Amino acid sequence: MLPDQINSIPPEILFDMLRELDMDIGEFMYQLLNDNPKAIMIYARIYIEYNTS
Repeated sequence: MLPDQINSIPPEILFDMLRELDMDIGEFMYQLLNDNPKAIMIYARIYIEYNTS
């Protein structure tokens, strides 16, 4: 379920967005790599925001 290029969002952008959301970066990445639906949706939203701005 992960995108082919998980690094398509620069890490500093991803980490800044997660800090703004007050989310633990390590826990988020763990959940994302384990295909947690909520983490995938959050990543998708950050991906959309990054690629449409």
